[in-house]
Amino acid sequence: MKSPGHYFVLLLVGISLLAAAGTFWNYSRFVFSTNHAMVINNDGRIEARFSPAVTAKLHPHQQAKITLANTPETALQAEVVTVVRGAVLLQVLDHAKSFSPGEACEVTIDTTISQ
Repeated sequence: MKSPGHYFVLLLVGISLLAAAGTFWNYSRFVFSTNHAMVINNDGRIEARFSPAVTAKLHPHQQAKITLANTPETALQAEVVTVVRGAVLLQVLDHAKSFSPGEACEVTIDTTISQ
């Protein structure tokens, strides 16, 4: 026969698992915004399009990570330059890399960090 303490512990474990699952779901859905983008010039300017809900959270000088299609294992630091009606212009901060206009890439921005 199980004591009431066992049920209490099981209840706490169940609530903890639900809270962790809810936190993970919220974090993965609303915190990082990743989208396809394209290099627009040799100097490392990147243009990405995001939904209005995401662009409302973006502002100049916000940090981002860029992953180029030909080197997906390397994330480059970038910063938001302008945000205009769903279009986000970013500048890669790593100037040692050469860029090809039209090159595909991924942009990831943490929308919870306000700077």
